[in-house]
Amino acid sequence: MPKPFIAILYYLLLVFAGIALLFLASVLQKVSTTSTAEYFYSDFLRNNYSLLAGIIFFLAGLFVGYFLKLNPWLAGIAMVIAMPLVSFYEAAVYKGSHNLIWFELVIYFLFSVPAITGVYIGRYIAKRRKKQEE
Repeated sequence: MPKPFIAILYYLLLVFAGIALLFLASVLQKVSTTSTAEYFYSDFLRNNYSLLAGIIFFLAGLFVGYFLKLNPWLAGIAMVIAMPLVSFYEAAVYKGSHNLIWFELVIYFLFSVPAITGVYIGRYIAKRRKKQEE
């Protein structure tokens, strides 16, 4: 486990990596923006989270678990934390929007499951490989 300050920097890096992975999924899927209404940002992020994005997040989780050895729950949630932050931003700016934000938070947690699973599997592979080398 890295030192606390370094670990915090890794988690911040994972937040930006999660945003970049969503944009990568957007480019690969050729998903256009849907509207310019109140839900522009959250719609864009949610519409780009598909099976392909789940696979990309799983693979990123494998990498994080194998090389960085961070907490799987925090690493997985850090990768998708941009989605609830955008929803909270839109709820604060546009009054009356996101009135079911608690349900959105549950859905966003489910979006983090592939990344969390990937981190757990990556850590397991790293431990097995370390045992084999000993």
